[in-house]
Amino acid sequence: MANTMASRDTRGLLFGSGGRWLGFLTAAGLLAGWAGLVGLVPPLPHYVKALTLGPRTEWRFNPLVVDLNRDGHPDLVATARLVTPALHMWLGDGKGGFTPLTPTWTDIGYAALATGDINGDGFPDIVAASHFGAVQTLLSDGRGGFTEKTLRREDGYVAAQLVDLDGDGHLDLILVGQAKAGLEVYLGDGAGNWKLHTTLPEPRPGQPMPGRALVVADLNRDGHADLVAAFQRWGLYLYYGDGRGGFTGGPVDLRSPPREVQSLAVADVNQDGHPDLVVNGTFLSRHQPQGPDVYLGDGRGGWKALSAGLQVLKFASTGIALGDVDGDGNVDIVTGGNNTGSVRDGYGLFWFRGDGKGDWRLVEASGLPTSGLSVVHSLALADLDHDGFLEIVALTGGNEGSITVWKRR
Repeated sequence: MANTMASRDTRGLLFGSGGRWLGFLTAAGLLAGWAGLVGLVPPLPHYVKALTLGPRTEWRFNPLVVDLNRDGHPDLVATARLVTPALHMWLGDGKGGFTPLTPTWTDIGYAALATGDINGDGFPDIVAASHFGAVQTLLSDGRGGFTEKTLRREDGYVAAQLVDLDGDGHLDLILVGQAKAGLEVYLGDGAGNWKLHTTLPEPRPGQPMPGRALVVADLNRDGHADLVAAFQRWGLYLYYGDGRGGFTGGPVDLRSPPREVQSLAVADVNQDGHPDLVVNGTFLSRHQPQGPDVYLGDGRGGWKALSAGLQVLKFASTGIALGDVDGDGNVDIVTGGNNTGSVRDGYGLFWFRGDGKGDWRLVEASGLPTSGLSVVHSLALADLDHDGFLEIVALTGGNEGSITVWKRR
């Protein structure tokens, strides 16, 4: 789940970038547009590439869309491999333009990112959990400057989230390890210091546990943050929080046949008041349909597979994002993948339109590229220019990777 600006989050029973309780939101009523007012059905939006950011390299992990300098405009934060510094920030002008922020921070390599007001000064701070073991906390002064604190760990990391887990008013840190750390929970003191509280699940001696993704949401609607983590060989693990820093849970079996999960997202896709899980995986077989999968939650720990209309790709990639793309009040899915079956064609971006009941339809004439991209690592949806419509931010990898912003025409 990408960290997005709390004021624009429509993805169901989530916690905002500052760890504040947002309440239960669905996409209904948000960005509904003029169609419902006048009884007309407007044409579906057509997307064009509006901007390319950063050097040509491999961009990894979920980007942050956050107002760093509190000017009311969304800014972007992302991290890349094989460049120095790996961490990049751009200040948005509210019109779709972005200016790079001059780096003043220590380079720790590419990292999983999380954002929230860690020290309670009103400015969004950043945690960068490096693939190489450093956990860097950047406390913002609201003007583009940061005070650094760095924690050294043995494993590297692939996912990070900030939320108050124990109700003390301070943000806590959840990390997913790259190889062996599993899921680590750190309690925060409100000053940017972290103390390891627990590790989930119990380690299996001698067995690596490569992590893939993490989402934080209140899945059972008890007012406490729950955790869902994906691991390469261990599958999905779900832990229910008690609001005091404790967790109960374990592996959850959603797939038949099992398949590696690369990306996770949460939203109430069928508008029944219960958060649902949306996952994206990897290539299985050229003879097997691919695509994202949806599991409808019942609010009591039960999950029902309902992926009608989604399994139309030849193989999927990592990125996935949820939001109301067309303004009809229903959650849509944007994902990366390949629809030809040939790796030479590269990857594309695919928009699946939701009907608010759990069914999906691929939008064929969206304007998004269906081929020619490097592997899609992550995606984010946000209104970057205050026009009331969601832009698509795509991070791709390989030697020709980039950050591209796609806008409605």
